[in-house]
Amino acid sequence: MIKNGYVATAWAGTMTSAELEKALAMNCIRCASERTRKDGQTRLGGQRWRCNDCGRRFTARSTSAFSHHGFPDDVIALAVRWYVRYRLSYADVVEWFAERGLVVDRSTVYRWVRRFLPLFGEAARSHRRPVGGKWRVDETYCHLNGKWTYIYRAIDQDGQVVDASFSERRNARAAQTFFEHASDETGVRPERVTTDKAKCYPPALRAVLPDVEHRTSKYLNNGIERDHGHLKQRL
Repeated sequence: MIKNGYVATAWAGTMTSAELEKALAMNCIRCASERTRKDGQTRLGGQRWRCNDCGRRFTARSTSAFSHHGFPDDVIALAVRWYVRYRLSYADVVEWFAERGLVVDRSTVYRWVRRFLPLFGEAARSHRRPVGGKWRVDETYCHLNGKWTYIYRAIDQDGQVVDASFSERRNARAAQTFFEHASDETGVRPERVTTDKAKCYPPALRAVLPDVEHRTSKYLNNGIERDHGHLKQRL
């Protein structure tokens, strides 16, 4: 019986060098040909391949979102994670890398965040915990892309963000749009919704979630109020 972790080594030991090289080769990303050959290495140390049929040069990153970026994938992912998880500035991220012997410019980190944060968020969406049935909803006024706007947000009983929606106005129509989008996006119809005493929420809930229990309390929404603060640090 082959121990876990040695399967690939044992499998490779049963093959000739020619068979092994063919098994490890990559198909061409342009024409899907199997007739490819090694063509040196990239400056990051990755294997470069060339197609014998169409002449295309490519690597394992060529079809990835990380293609054409001059740093390894894990470095880029780590920079974006540090920026988001610890609420750092771009200069802070650069300093953390410098302490580890890696020189990165602030503008580079900025481009990474703009490029990869939406992709990471979309990839992580399918892995998050199911949204709970008790929502705390509130809106806040914030400055986004040079304009002042309202953002409607909700968290569930575990503090997980349910959804967010931007609106130029604070009215029942904007609140109704938020509840419709949140329900469609999560596939959850809440059993209880807690809001403040803003007049926009009762008509919106009657239109979208007529059977939901609606609570109005200033203090029960402290959790979503604190969560607004984390958001505004990034806007």
